[in-house]
Amino acid sequence: MNIKLDKHTPDSLASLFVLLMEEGMTPNQILVGIIRLATDSKELEGTIVSADCIRFLLSTMPLDTSAPGVTGFVLSLAKEGVSSLMLLDALGFACYVCGLFDTASLLRLTYQRLQADKIISQMLRD
Repeated sequence: MNIKLDKHTPDSLASLFVLLMEEGMTPNQILVGIIRLATDSKELEGTIVSADCIRFLLSTMPLDTSAPGVTGFVLSLAKEGVSSLMLLDALGFACYVCGLFDTASLLRLTYQRLQADKIISQMLRD
């Protein structure tokens, strides 16, 4: 399986997530911040199936809120222009690097579906 980051996702995000996971963070703990960022920023608002994609992701990867510092840090990345889709892309890649192949595949498929949904929804609005 060959996973490549989206051209808009900084490589440093994936490296950061790899380091966090090597220090004991789980993808579920990082995902809390990504979901909160998507919700708070309303980045996916107005898209057709984004809510269903997020619900499916959460049913397979339950949120782990035991790392509020990580959540706060992920939320602060929005000030640097980082989007929830970039973070989801980077987390999927980091999971792949760390050998969490099932989680990586799930995150990658969710990312691709959300990205496609965002584009299709924009086209329908135009």
